[in-house]
Amino acid sequence: MTEKKFTDPIFMIWSTKPTVMLGKYQDVSTEVDLTYIQNHDIQLVRRCSGGGTIYTDNGCCQFSLVQPTNKKIIDFSDGIHIIATALKETGFHITPDSRNDLIDDVGFKVSGNAQYLLNDYRLHHGSLLFDPDQVFMNNALRSDPVKLKAKGISSTRQRTGNLKRQQPTWSPSKFKKELNAAVLNNVPHKIYHLCSKDKERINDIAEQRFCSGNLLSSSEKLSFLKKRYIKGAGLVQLKFEVKENKLRHVRINGDFFSELDPQKFSNILDGTPFTPSAIHQIIEKALQPTPIVGITAGELVDLIFKKNCPHTRH
Repeated sequence: MTEKKFTDPIFMIWSTKPTVMLGKYQDVSTEVDLTYIQNHDIQLVRRCSGGGTIYTDNGCCQFSLVQPTNKKIIDFSDGIHIIATALKETGFHITPDSRNDLIDDVGFKVSGNAQYLLNDYRLHHGSLLFDPDQVFMNNALRSDPVKLKAKGISSTRQRTGNLKRQQPTWSPSKFKKELNAAVLNNVPHKIYHLCSKDKERINDIAEQRFCSGNLLSSSEKLSFLKKRYIKGAGLVQLKFEVKENKLRHVRINGDFFSELDPQKFSNILDGTPFTPSAIHQIIEKALQPTPIVGITAGELVDLIFKKNCPHTRH
């Protein structure tokens, strides 16, 4: 996306050691049991896309689809179609849901997907829960009660399933091999092999982008915290201060999808008069070039001024 500039779509299937991946806009303090992951050697990274926090290990896998595009919008259709078709061809019963997940034949989530745009490319990536360590996953991740209530469940475990249930004799490596073959069987393709120079550069980028920075930066305590789950868009959370009747230190978090820069969003709102009309004007302007999928400026303003919110601190 930044250096190779391939003109063809790129597809990859890959796995990690035990890892928790935060979405671009998520607050680590509300999503992750930091003590648990530190005690169990689970690495923590923040990816470049929106969406929710996931746990992944060698028992499951991820896929990535990088496509050249001149459309500056989040669009899950191509990536979902490719992976759903391949899963069905390998004998799995799955269907896409209304947002960005795949669910199995009994209604459990088996894949979550996310995207971001960069340099005229769209990256679509997704997780595939074949046979992850359920103990690690359940203990490492926290579930926001607002989101759980909206979905009518009491825990993430109630909502997620494993694809291995449909292919109990398969190992994770066989699953990845069969899935990769099914994807490639559907399209003309050629294989690109990484050379040693590629691998060195990849390690440099990984060190710069994923192994530095303060993942805890969004966990600061501010006077007001408002959150809401919006169907089709996800959870959105706003933290802020009000000083001398002006909005200060706005922090936007959630599992929504956008190209919005959270620091720039905070900066342009800082010092805005604390009135719905003034804040609406600024937010609407900020969202014009970088909209939040499924969430309007009016909904964010309503959230800021929502009264009797159980998640508001004074």
